[in-house]
Amino acid sequence: MSWFRHQKGQINAGCFLALIVVAVVVVIAVKTFPVVVNVGDMQKEIELLAERANLSTYTNKRIRDRILQKAEELNLPVAPENIKIKRNSKFIDITVSYDIDITYPFYTYHWHKVHNVEREIF
Repeated sequence: MSWFRHQKGQINAGCFLALIVVAVVVVIAVKTFPVVVNVGDMQKEIELLAERANLSTYTNKRIRDRILQKAEELNLPVAPENIKIKRNSKFIDITVSYDIDITYPFYTYHWHKVHNVEREIF
């Protein structure tokens, strides 16, 4: 037991490095997770609107307005000119594109996201 007497205040370097790695992972997760969840919710909303496009009340204007409303709720930077809706008698194609900046302590990640949903209209 006399061996432990001389180690007062010393820390293992491997433990210290592991704590630094865990701290970096936690910071990245805290910044990234909410953005990824919001992008997933936007994808679900666009898919829902594409499936409902066969109803006569779901015009291109109504779909565009719903996408913009959902983007505002989720704090996503979607502009009206970044929403493309193409429709013919058999298919609807909705494309939404935008750029998200995720700011970390020493780095800013620019994420270009494109949602593209194509559904058959019955």
